[in-house]
Amino acid sequence: MSFLKKIEIKSKVLLLKEFFYDYFWKKSSLNLGLASLILSFAIIQFSTPQFYISATLRESQESGSSGPSLGGGSNGLISIVSSDSNSFDEFRSNIYSYIIAQRMWEKGWATEIYAGGDKSIDVNKIEKPHTLADHLGALFLGYKLYDFYSPHDLQAFISSKVDLQKEIRGANITVSMLTSDQNFGLSFLNELILNADKYAKEFLILKSQAIIDGTYKQLAVSRNSAITASLAATINRESLQIATLKNDLPYHIYFIDPPYSSEYPVTPNTLAIFISNFIIFIFLSVMYNFIRIHKEDLW
Repeated sequence: MSFLKKIEIKSKVLLLKEFFYDYFWKKSSLNLGLASLILSFAIIQFSTPQFYISATLRESQESGSSGPSLGGGSNGLISIVSSDSNSFDEFRSNIYSYIIAQRMWEKGWATEIYAGGDKSIDVNKIEKPHTLADHLGALFLGYKLYDFYSPHDLQAFISSKVDLQKEIRGANITVSMLTSDQNFGLSFLNELILNADKYAKEFLILKSQAIIDGTYKQLAVSRNSAITASLAATINRESLQIATLKNDLPYHIYFIDPPYSSEYPVTPNTLAIFISNFIIFIFLSVMYNFIRIHKEDLW
């Protein structure tokens, strides 16, 4: 037990006790501690509770195998693998795209977000407020501020509010957002996911239809039997893809867990606010008392 004697626990406890009464157990510290509680209550009172809304999705394994490959088995395998590996990136791009924002805009979500749900307001005439800094910047730099909200604003809203995360070694995707309105968050996230996935299928259908139309034109003027056979195979392949895409089945993703909301707000964290403010105020009090007592030594 000799090492305990070297530490001199008793003397260290006395020093700690002396420090406590000299710098902490003061009227100013107690007042600042009370002020920290009042500030914490004020922050919580004026903060908007935010609920965590999330949905768990899984990549569809059929996204790259909608049609046969004319290049043999190896080419078909490469096509499937590359398409599966890119499905998340394509789905993510669609979520944040202007086209999806425009579709959500046309479905009336701009009214919910920017007009408080007032459907009597024309969706294209929702006034866009600007801060004093915005007006000053426009005045001095010579650009014009937009008077009304547009789908670009909804696109920016989706980009800032909706987060997508994929497992590093897995196929599960988590789509989440924070919102003060649980019902809005659940409906908005669900429709956003469905529209993004539906758009991927619609784009491929239009692409296949364009290929078919162009191939028919080439087929009408072709005089080479080998080329004619290849063109006919192309038409068959694209027609098969259209047939497999014209359904209500998911393309890039499907739901494992539909959108759900946390039971209670995740922000603000009341306990963290009280503890952090209390620690900050007490630290400031200790610093103030230390400087006050040793001001002659410091200056």
